[in-house]
Amino acid sequence: MAESGLEKTELDTKVRVLTERVPGVRSVSLGIWMNAGSRDESERQYGLSHFLEHMLFKGTSRMRARDIAEAFDNLGADINAFTGRESTSVYTRALDEFLPRVMEITFDMVRHALLEPGDLDAERQVVQGEINMHADSPDELVHDYLAGVLWGDHPIGHSVLGDIDVIKGVSSESLSGFYRERYVGSRIVVAAAGAVDHERICGLVSEQLDGLDAGAPTVRDNSIEVPLTGRKIVWKETEQAHITIGSKGLSRNHPDRFALAVMDTIIGGSMSSRLFQRIREEMGLVYSIYSYSGLFMGMGMVGIYCGTQPVQAQDVIRLIEDELVKVRDGGFTSEELERTQKHIKGSMTISMEDSDHRMNRMAKTELEGGEHLTVDQVVEHVESVTLDDLHRIFEETWGSVGASLSVIGPFEDDELCLSGRI
Repeated sequence: MAESGLEKTELDTKVRVLTERVPGVRSVSLGIWMNAGSRDESERQYGLSHFLEHMLFKGTSRMRARDIAEAFDNLGADINAFTGRESTSVYTRALDEFLPRVMEITFDMVRHALLEPGDLDAERQVVQGEINMHADSPDELVHDYLAGVLWGDHPIGHSVLGDIDVIKGVSSESLSGFYRERYVGSRIVVAAAGAVDHERICGLVSEQLDGLDAGAPTVRDNSIEVPLTGRKIVWKETEQAHITIGSKGLSRNHPDRFALAVMDTIIGGSMSSRLFQRIREEMGLVYSIYSYSGLFMGMGMVGIYCGTQPVQAQDVIRLIEDELVKVRDGGFTSEELERTQKHIKGSMTISMEDSDHRMNRMAKTELEGGEHLTVDQVVEHVESVTLDDLHRIFEETWGSVGASLSVIGPFEDDELCLSGRI
């Protein structure tokens, strides 16, 4: 069943348009989503999806970069973009009265980026700076290292920011070919939430994308259902040790994804979670500790991150394993289940008051080929999760193939390790 108020149309160009009207607001959150990300890059292309996203802002034949910036400021609108492992999005928020002009500029950027050699050379420096800044952020970089351990040579394990040598060497011609192949109708979803009229949005999109090549849809047939296991310890003189532990997860549309969300929240996804209460509150060994999951098409992972003083790193790793062993051997409690179900229900209901969240949710669900569920339907799925479901999902994830470890800090390769109990 579709979300109440959600409407969908597929245009002749194969572009899918989704809208949801939110009563009582005067703004529109609109995103142009491409079903293309770092996962879809070959080794020679690592980082081009992200680089191309940057280049969209450098100008078209109608407007240069400064013109674009000034136009959005004059309209009181925002525009931004991001690149992920499986999608790229350019998104904006504006008053409904300015929507036609905002869409005209945004679609011009997405469809008619110039990619001139001089602009490429300037933006290379910016992207290289971003890569270097990421390398100086161990709390972020450690997640890339864990992905590399889990997925090996698979492109989903490579950093979204890419490879500096690829960025340095890409030509205007090769980036243009990359652009033409990916920014095609069958890979584009346009989502809008807020003060929207579906027919009006469809008309504006059709006008801006008239004549767009439908192209070939994205094909991802290279999934790795079971990740690798291993360890990566990277020496760096840091004040904190940055630790990630990961294992097998679930794919994006897996029927047990609701049970996974509940399990993840109990383990480390809230202030009342086991990891936060035991290691942060009771023992005071960390400032930040949380669990998370990565759900991709055909594959997934579960993870835990924490930062601690280097002298405590091995003890914290042991304590995390202790908590996972307690789950494996003793399971969860009915009190934890009930509390977490209420937490997820409240968080989801509150988030739906934000039109940006609604827009993102629509687009991601459509790109993933999933079912557009109402909040009530999602809550129903969450509330139907049982203790038996949680125990089964733990065995399918953390208990299935063994855990992997990635650490950044002042350690030699053999100083830290997992015990193998999980």
